Amino acid sequence: MRGLRIVLVVCVVLGVVFVAVDRVTVYVAEGKVADRIQARLGLEGSTEVSINGFPFLTQIAGKHLDDVDVEMTGIRADAAASGTGERLLVSEFSVELSGMDLDEDYGGATAESAAGSAVIAYEALTAAAGHRGVTFGYGGDGKVKVTASAGALDAPEPVEVLSTVEAEGGDTVRLRAEEIPAAGGPGAQEAVRGAVDVDRQVGGLPDGVRIDLVTATADGLVVDVAGEGVRVAG
Repeated sequence: MRGLRIVLVVCVVLGVVFVAVDRVTVYVAEGKVADRIQARLGLEGSTEVSINGFPFLTQIAGKHLDDVDVEMTGIRADAAASGTGERLLVSEFSVELSGMDLDEDYGGATAESAAGSAVIAYEALTAAAGHRGVTFGYGGDGKVKVTASAGALDAPEPVEVLSTVEAEGGDTVRLRAEEIPAAGGPGAQEAVRGAVDVDRQVGGLPDGVRIDLVTATADGLVVDVAGEGVRVAG
């Protein structure tokens, strides 16, 4: 019986050591992945990576990770900004990558599926606007308030409209004014619509990822993304 107790104690100690080594290893790996994302994307904010599932060491040995969560802030997304030269600032972005198969050399991976969301503040949308003098804000009831100054419209007074927002083509955020004021001379409505209607294409999305839904909230535009067979290089 004494020998059995010793064996059990040794097994418990080894189990504790294995768990400790596994957790330390995954902590180091999460930090290295976060640092690489931060450097590669040149983020202005921070990056946090969580590699889920246990044990981590056997997942790495099998070149398959169950789930990986990534949270980033301060991303400058490629976007067509109508000649302003501004890149769209994404204040928050979180994504869950499920079923990741690692490359043989661990240089990249392919996830079975991805789901996440990003937040674009109205100030960032204004900064990347194609028309100077056009500002964006929350209009309530899931609408975006768009205000165009008199100078932006070459008109005697500014115009304020409520716009709906939606995803278009899997990579574009589209805003359309519900109603254009009737006041003004010939061509005034066309000028207003040209200033306040926006199609903002977001580039740089990983292969297989698409924009599914865009929702206007008090904190900004919430962009939901999803994908299958998502390639994560590097």
